[in-house]
Amino acid sequence: MRYLKRIMTLLGMLLLLAVVAVAALHRNREIATSIWIDRPPSDVWRVLTTAAEYPAWNPMISHISGELREGSIIEVDLGSPVSDSTVFHPTVLVVRPDRELRWLGHVGMTGIFDGEHRFLLEASGTGTRLVQSERFSGWLVGRLTDTLLDDTLDQMKAMNLALKQRVEGTSH
Repeated sequence: MRYLKRIMTLLGMLLLLAVVAVAALHRNREIATSIWIDRPPSDVWRVLTTAAEYPAWNPMISHISGELREGSIIEVDLGSPVSDSTVFHPTVLVVRPDRELRWLGHVGMTGIFDGEHRFLLEASGTGTRLVQSERFSGWLVGRLTDTLLDDTLDQMKAMNLALKQRVEGTSH
């Protein structure tokens, strides 16, 4: 009986230590990148929301299925033919044509590792400033995920450039 009590105490201490470690390492984080596109927001919006064409140009999101309307759940496949893909099922939060598209996805249950992805189109003269951002929150977001989030930022930059090239009809 004493042996069992010691094991339970040790397990309780390990659990407490794990909770303290997660809390100490936790921090929400937002990443963002922007690009100038020399076309009006309506042209950028058209390419951004034509999900069927993503495989032809998008290096970050290989596939989106579902209806891009507020409240709907879509399927987003991150990956490429040369890498493993990750599939999320986010809920579309905002659809403001020619201005904003935003969704919220989760890894596992809500509150563990959540990501709110946003595309913001800002008109300026005859062009558009595209801001792509993601706000990460949840228990597992923190210093241990910094490399993953830095990689995500690099993928977002590549997508912005590919979107620019697609909309402007150029390649660099």
